[in-house]
Amino acid sequence: MSSENIISQLADAISSDALITDFSEREYFSMDVFDIDQVADLVFQPRSKNEISIALKILSETDYQIIPRGGGMSYTGGYTPSTKRSVIVDTSLLNQILEINPEDMYITVEAGCTWKSIYQALKPMGMRLPFFGTNSGSMATVGGGLSNGALFFGTGKYGSAADNVLGMEVIIADGTLIKTGQNAFANSKPHHRTYGPDMTGLFCHDAGSLGIKVQATFPLIYWPKSIDYLSFAYKTLEDSVAALSSVSKSGLTEECYVLDPSSAGNLADVSNIEGAKSVIKVFREQSSFIKGIKESFKMAFTGRSVIPDDAYSLHMVIANHSQQALDYDLKAATAIAQNHNGESIPNTVPKATRADPFPPMNGILGHTGERWAALNAKVPHSDALAVNQEIIKLMKKYKTRMDACGVWFTLLNIGIQQHSYSIEPVLRWLDEWPELHKRTAEPSFLSNFKEPTVNEEARKLVHEIRKDIIDYFASIGAASNQIGRAYDYLGYLYEPSKELLMNIKNSVDPKNKMNTGTLGFKDNF
Repeated sequence: MSSENIISQLADAISSDALITDFSEREYFSMDVFDIDQVADLVFQPRSKNEISIALKILSETDYQIIPRGGGMSYTGGYTPSTKRSVIVDTSLLNQILEINPEDMYITVEAGCTWKSIYQALKPMGMRLPFFGTNSGSMATVGGGLSNGALFFGTGKYGSAADNVLGMEVIIADGTLIKTGQNAFANSKPHHRTYGPDMTGLFCHDAGSLGIKVQATFPLIYWPKSIDYLSFAYKTLEDSVAALSSVSKSGLTEECYVLDPSSAGNLADVSNIEGAKSVIKVFREQSSFIKGIKESFKMAFTGRSVIPDDAYSLHMVIANHSQQALDYDLKAATAIAQNHNGESIPNTVPKATRADPFPPMNGILGHTGERWAALNAKVPHSDALAVNQEIIKLMKKYKTRMDACGVWFTLLNIGIQQHSYSIEPVLRWLDEWPELHKRTAEPSFLSNFKEPTVNEEARKLVHEIRKDIIDYFASIGAASNQIGRAYDYLGYLYEPSKELLMNIKNSVDPKNKMNTGTLGFKDNF
């Protein structure tokens, strides 16, 4: 069936206003932060889950692939079509908050809601999600976060988005609506996740390969009454990793992370930590006028000296429901950090990051206007140092070629609850800006730079290095978020587990139409 016929059928059944056919727009929706493969034949922007269901029933009778897309912040090919015979289902307009239930302590939202919109709705009520968003949360959506393993705000204590979701509504390839959690039962409220087998977990971290998420319910917590921040500098990678691991295992922090010397400077510039906006926001976040004045002055005059040159820096956010309890936690965390040779430094980085957790997405480019592409390994604490060292060793292998075409890297380490350690190598290079980057970053931010020229050599090298890193992660059995098309998840699996997953895929998507290529599912299986 021709694309014209498909468009005509969809327009008759839904609305032509929901369909995007312009090539430049289709190209924009077909690229992610790192790459683009094929340009989809059509982009569909539904306003309701019923529209999705109708569209999928029509598309199920065609040879078109169906590609769910959230906020567009993937860097692992989570929604980049592998064939032009694709329809991208962009869920960004499916963005309503459906219910806030403070009595039963849950919130239900459509999957196109951003983490920022949820944060803003709950903050005046003195409430929040336990995990309440990723760094890209001004654009990143709930559906994308659940599909790809969103981490950061609250991760140190509460884990990922998937660790906290209570239930979902998902539309599978033939248009059928699936409900999970307690919402799947008549006359119930979506307050509980597991009554019987955990079907909610089935659709978490699936990269949209099992269906299109249209709705999700999360638990609520009250904002802690007392919050404070700690930062420490370390002369060696070894000390910083040991400190982060110890702090993470203590369970004291809502966030704890280590920036390497290169990424520290990058974060400071991109987040405008020295800027007036950040100072004002920090002032507003303080519990008293006097404290606000003190903290604002402290930030304003700290400047770029916040992190010593060539230092690894550990940053912590600590929260509790009384000042007395907070003081105890701060003292305990400080002792842990100092026990690993940490030197106390101004806590500007975590303070500014929390004061404005969801700024405009200028960070889609680095502090010199460079592009970036991240990877991720979640490993046991006992493997953290060795994995960091191996990544650095691998980069040294490429150093001559990297220097020649202007590629460099940074490392971000994050503690996940008490049991997991996340390592994120980020490759960076100067290259022309794709349309996604131009539309995402603020014009005022882009005006700070002259757009770099095309750097195909660097891009090719980044592809090569990423494959090497991914192969290494697979060899040690590391877990990763943002699996997308970058990781051959299916190929790594123990054979009986692989067979089970393939049977599940065949059950919900027998024609293999839903985001083919993600999780390692090929065109035919």
